[in-house]
Amino acid sequence: MKFAASRGALTAIGCALSLSFVPAVAAEFPAKPVTLVVPQGPGSGSDVTARLLATHMGSALGQTVVVDNRTGAGGIIAHQSVTRSPSDGYTLLFTSTAQLLVVPAINPAARYSLDDFVPVAPVLRASFAVLVANTPGAPKTVKELVDMLRVKPSAFASAGVGTMTHLGSEIFLRRAGVTATHVPYRGSGAALTDLMGGQVLFATDSLTASMPHIRSGKLRALAVTVDKREPSLPEVPTLAEAGLPGEPISVIGGIFAPKGTPRDVAEKLGKAAEVALRNPDLVARFAASETDVLRIGNAEFIGQLRKETPFWTNLVRQLDIKPE
Repeated sequence: MKFAASRGALTAIGCALSLSFVPAVAAEFPAKPVTLVVPQGPGSGSDVTARLLATHMGSALGQTVVVDNRTGAGGIIAHQSVTRSPSDGYTLLFTSTAQLLVVPAINPAARYSLDDFVPVAPVLRASFAVLVANTPGAPKTVKELVDMLRVKPSAFASAGVGTMTHLGSEIFLRRAGVTATHVPYRGSGAALTDLMGGQVLFATDSLTASMPHIRSGKLRALAVTVDKREPSLPEVPTLAEAGLPGEPISVIGGIFAPKGTPRDVAEKLGKAAEVALRNPDLVARFAASETDVLRIGNAEFIGQLRKETPFWTNLVRQLDIKPE
């Protein structure tokens, strides 16, 4: 009887000990703060968007989402740091076409690809426009711009070699069958300033960067590069409407996790992102910066990125773009 009592006591103690470990082993995700890595620095457009997402995702998750700006090497540092992170959902990446697809095509030091990540949530699409100075002598239509390029050598500005602004103009030139000299700057601000000043003939840049100058009357948009007209520029045709059809030129971006992240964890994070993207404050901020919320599913999102990967890779190789 004494032995039976002792064995019962031991069993009770064992059960109590095992139960005490249940919360630690089976704690529901997330049990600690989530980190959202951003390849751009504080104050950048991507950083502002990421912080809005982090705030509203944190509310939906019931846990803090911390933005971590990891800059350098055109986004390589941020992307590779996430690929080396545990696949547990606690480290995420906010990225888009340029850093995710174009940089690895340009720079062999970028040891990552789309296959190293799983999509958590599509977030945004940013449109571009073909731009000229709003002066009497500048072209007023895409046809006039193309005709001018055929007659005499001219130059176009970009935010830097291999940027989307550079590649966008190269695509435009190829569709039009004309050439122009590339003048790279350090960022869209300097490029658009010289465009307004007449140092270059045209540029292809985002509406986020160019819309303040369009509204002020210093720049003229000749065409938007997506497949339908922009609500903020209803009178501006698409490139296809202007006679240069082809795939839309835009940046799409979203939130990703390291490959191997459990599906249920990725889905929970994705649902939190969906809640954030319905927040009126965030939607208004997107609209103010001429950015669209990308309302598609993860399957369509990753499918679009897979479709675009060879396009950007081939364009970079054809242009023989090297890392600076």
